[in-house]
Amino acid sequence: MNKNPKTKIETLKRKSRRKHLMNELSYMTLPEHPFLDIEGNQLFCQKVFAFLHAREDKIQIHGDNYREHIEKSTQMLKELAKNTENYPQKARIMFFREHEIEALLVNVNEVFSHLNQLLEQTKFSSGYGDFMLVTEDLHFGLCIERTEYFYELSTWGF
Repeated sequence: MNKNPKTKIETLKRKSRRKHLMNELSYMTLPEHPFLDIEGNQLFCQKVFAFLHAREDKIQIHGDNYREHIEKSTQMLKELAKNTENYPQKARIMFFREHEIEALLVNVNEVFSHLNQLLEQTKFSSGYGDFMLVTEDLHFGLCIERTEYFYELSTWGF
């Protein structure tokens, strides 16, 4: 019996955190239902991480320190933002939060027009989160993952 009220409280807290994230992104045009249900979100994130783990053709981004990794990665993202005509319209961007990862449905062109703000909000620019933009069917993706000594860029579906 104790588990059910706890689960309900955790669900309400998650909904509150999601609402807060939506408010933070008020400068973007988001779809009516940008979030997956909680279980679907977890499964999607697991699927993305498994897919990325299996990829072998990643580009290593080296710098003298994590700040330089971030700067070089940001430059690569800005270069990739110049050729969005072949990108899909919608994809999910990952937000690494204290309690969970949220995969939010966004307009891909808006991601690149608000890239600096999103790098802050995804915590990528502070070295905390990875940058991941992936379609639900995994046919397109643009991801920069942090590793211990460098960052890794993985792109596909262009």
